[in-house]
Amino acid sequence: MFQFPTLPPVQPRHKQVAFGLTAIFVVIEVVFQLSDVGILPQGLRWDAYTKFSFYAPWFEDMIAGRRAPSQAMWNMLTYAFLHGSMTHLLMNCGAFLGLGLVTLRIFGTRLFMLFFVVTAVGGALAFGLMSNSEMPMVGVSGVVFGLIGVLKYAELAFIRHQGGRYQPVAIRKYVTSLAILAAVNVAIAWLLKDIMAWQTHLGGFVAGWIAAWLVVPKPAKT
Repeated sequence: MFQFPTLPPVQPRHKQVAFGLTAIFVVIEVVFQLSDVGILPQGLRWDAYTKFSFYAPWFEDMIAGRRAPSQAMWNMLTYAFLHGSMTHLLMNCGAFLGLGLVTLRIFGTRLFMLFFVVTAVGGALAFGLMSNSEMPMVGVSGVVFGLIGVLKYAELAFIRHQGGRYQPVAIRKYVTSLAILAAVNVAIAWLLKDIMAWQTHLGGFVAGWIAAWLVVPKPAKT
């Protein structure tokens, strides 16, 4: 899916960041699961959703100048730490770890954390602007697609820098990978239209692309 040069090895700090964030996601969902079955006090999941998930109606009130709950602003980030089920969690965490470790190897921990915040917020903004859903939106998938956006821009920058007679082939592969990614997501969005927040995926991807465009060095003009 990506065309990169040989990347630097995974450092211990990279694993600490990627697995540390994933551990937070897992612990939160395990607590919810234990609450759901009555081992812990019941209702913890929906209590957390009320405080930390993202609600499009609250966002609409906020941008319209109407009174909105105080957490409406920081919920644009905190929603990414919550999930709707163990299956939802496992799917997201697998992708997050794989993409996260690659991003950490290329950009380091500081930029990775910046990408995490920017893509989470970008996903929330797109969902708030494009969705009419009144259900809580949760999950780190906006960041997952944001990391794809980051890496796809980094890939394009590498192809352009590499140049040479192999560049047209690399560009064709790159465009094909984008088309496949878009087609797969359109298909999944159609099949899971009632449960998948495709707007969050799109917003995260665009935010990641823009963030990478801002930080990846541009070639000097000659």
